Amino acid sequence: MNRPNTRHDSRHNTQARGPHSMALRRTAAAVLLLSAAVSAWPQAEGAGYERRPAEVNAAAAGRALAARPGAAGQDVVRGYLRDRGASAATVASLVDTGASTSRQGVRHLRMQQQVAGLVVHGTTLKAALNANGELVHLVQNLAEVSTAAPSAPAVDEAAALAAVLAQLHPVHSTNLQSGVRQGNVTRFNGGVFFHSAPSVTRVAVPTASGGLDVGFLVETWTKVGNKLHHTLVDGRGRVLEVENRTANDSYNVYTNSPLTGPQTLVSGPGAGNAESPSGWIGAGAQTTINIAGNNVSAYLDADANNAADAGGSAVSSGNFTAPHNATQAPSTTANRAVAVQNLFFLNNVVHDILYRHGFNEAAGNFQVNNFGQGGLGSDAVLAEAQDGSGTDNANFATPTDGSRPRMQMYLWTGAGPTHEVVVNGTSYGARDAAFGPVLSTTGIAGLVTPIVDGGGLSNTDGCEAISTTLSGRIALLDRGNCDFTIKVRNAQAKGAVGVIVANNAGTTEVAAMGGADRKVTIPSLMVSRNDGITLRTLAGQSGTLRKKGTAPLQLDGDLDSDIVYHEYGHGLTWRMIGSMSGPLAGAIGEGASDVVAMLINGDDVVGEYSASNPLGIRRYRYAGYPLTYGNVTGTSVHNDGEIYAGTMWRLMELFQISGIPRDTLFRYFVDGMNYTPATPKFENMRDGMLQSVVGNGGAVGHCALVWEAFAQFGIGDGARATVRGSRVTVTQSFAARGDCSF
Repeated sequence: MNRPNTRHDSRHNTQARGPHSMALRRTAAAVLLLSAAVSAWPQAEGAGYERRPAEVNAAAAGRALAARPGAAGQDVVRGYLRDRGASAATVASLVDTGASTSRQGVRHLRMQQQVAGLVVHGTTLKAALNANGELVHLVQNLAEVSTAAPSAPAVDEAAALAAVLAQLHPVHSTNLQSGVRQGNVTRFNGGVFFHSAPSVTRVAVPTASGGLDVGFLVETWTKVGNKLHHTLVDGRGRVLEVENRTANDSYNVYTNSPLTGPQTLVSGPGAGNAESPSGWIGAGAQTTINIAGNNVSAYLDADANNAADAGGSAVSSGNFTAPHNATQAPSTTANRAVAVQNLFFLNNVVHDILYRHGFNEAAGNFQVNNFGQGGLGSDAVLAEAQDGSGTDNANFATPTDGSRPRMQMYLWTGAGPTHEVVVNGTSYGARDAAFGPVLSTTGIAGLVTPIVDGGGLSNTDGCEAISTTLSGRIALLDRGNCDFTIKVRNAQAKGAVGVIVANNAGTTEVAAMGGADRKVTIPSLMVSRNDGITLRTLAGQSGTLRKKGTAPLQLDGDLDSDIVYHEYGHGLTWRMIGSMSGPLAGAIGEGASDVVAMLINGDDVVGEYSASNPLGIRRYRYAGYPLTYGNVTGTSVHNDGEIYAGTMWRLMELFQISGIPRDTLFRYFVDGMNYTPATPKFENMRDGMLQSVVGNGGAVGHCALVWEAFAQFGIGDGARATVRGSRVTVTQSFAARGDCSF
């Protein structure tokens, strides 16, 4: 969750084919998939790796793709693949990774490929069988396997890790000689730089020639910044793919937030409920600032060492009742206890809600004990309250099932400007950026100069190369259409000493600017839309950018359910869909996380408490959202994600108008992820929900509402998107269907 911005200012080529035309595809071209939060790394020349597109096969209503009476579900799937031309070796490579059954009897199976004891990287299979055991839906991107063994690597695990560190963390050095191997996994001593020991796992990598080579999947997870990367390295030590598994977003979070009512004393569910059979509170020692249970461990981490801070008072009664004092700083003893108990409560609430709608153990949810219900345990959320490593932000890093994710919640700046732009003795309130140099109370001065750039969606937003002379000047440009860091870098390239970004939302609201870019060497501030208009009339006059002498009282994101639910939503999509990086999938991850908050709270504004802004942290309210699929640019996952969330808000409205409970939509939303390929596009999310309606016995009218909402936003029948690197091309369609097909 990066701070609110218009970058912000938060692919997989799915092929839908008929049930009788599926073909397992050989890799043909090398592509590099990147998270939107990672710089574009050069691909190894001739590496020949492709994370292959998924093929989606869905049976027509009332029919099946395959039926083998009396056979186990896995055997039905294998038989279907054989009938469609898969080789015996390919079918034999499939192993089960999880299964679950919906209330309506639909059984969801997950499988992956293993060859010679190695996981075939980037391959997955998700199948759905109806109550009669018939195969009705299949998503797969299997690699064709031969009888030949994977080619041995020319480098070892230490060399693979060194290649990754040279690319991701070039200033960090570690003892690469201390690796300890267990099976296919080697762990290295990463020192204090890493949250967990860097690991290198041997995997089978599909090649362009159709074979398999032994390569390495390297996991690095930093303490500072909570940056979790999975990097694929080939057997020659070349980086093939970098996947950022940490979602960063900016938001403004009691049961909802302090804006919606006072603290309320709420009882936990106790033991024996379906979602949390052992209750929320664990059996071990608890304190006011360190509370652990089966679903989450919430603790204070003000010193930013990624471990529970010392102190706090013992709590043996299970009652965490510290009162909040909003007139005092979040750092008081009582308010820190409030932060931890609130964060613990909200994590358990969203865990139980999502569990009821399908994010259970077999789907990869977050629990220590999975109670024999499938999936891997020992992965309750590590939720760090008032984390001292940042402000005006939050993030959630999602490792694979069986490893603990980490949520970091920050303090927010609070109401009132922290900085100012001063021209002719008049002060215009401003907020600073998360990147670039920190301004002092003296600040920097220069002539205020509105910019003109190369055009695009606007020639005043700084998203393209700037033609205005800015040497020694302060650039004035507009928010919108690309990352804040891009705007500032473009002004910096023309010699600007500072940047003023005028908000494009609201009238007097000022947002914090999120982002990270070590190459930004000049400071930047955001002013309100109205003040930006005024400053344009003062062009050419000397202005000063500086920090105000008195800072506003900070607010605590741990109290804002919008932020907590959004962050948890990243864990939902990473575990249930997978590969939620890249321009479109990353946007869906951001939008879907907003949807989690919207479906729980029923509010079309996200993060208004933490942001001290009635409009929250997005550019527009979701009710009446004005943009469509054709407005997706691929340059900001947060902006583009709004379009998906706006679509879902409209769908929620249509369900409400039709008298359909929101709970029904929530079930379709979560269960639809069982039918959605990894690295999805907007149309894949639509199709997954349509398939869920069928699988859950929903009426055709429910499908018609799904079509209506998505079609209103250009994601109708025939809508398609393609992704080439970071470039997105969208063909939108406003045509709706009235049935459950797609």
